[in-house]
Amino acid sequence: MKSKLKLFVWTEFSPDYTSGLAFAIAKDEPEARKLVEAFRGYEVFEWGNLVIYPINHKIARCVSGGG
Repeated sequence: MKSKLKLFVWTEFSPDYTSGLAFAIAKDEPEARKLVEAFRGYEVFEWGNLVIYPINHKIARCVSGGG
């Protein structure tokens, strides 16, 4: 059975001093956004760029910190 879940990754997420990164595994974008907002505890106003990956192959991404 093929997975209906996808990995949603937002780059440039909620930037203040530096850009952040957010991700969720969900069935669709509205559900993914709800999961991120529930985790953060408040409504997100600057989501940034969205990339969606099917959960059927390996991927890796990283975010460097600092300022």
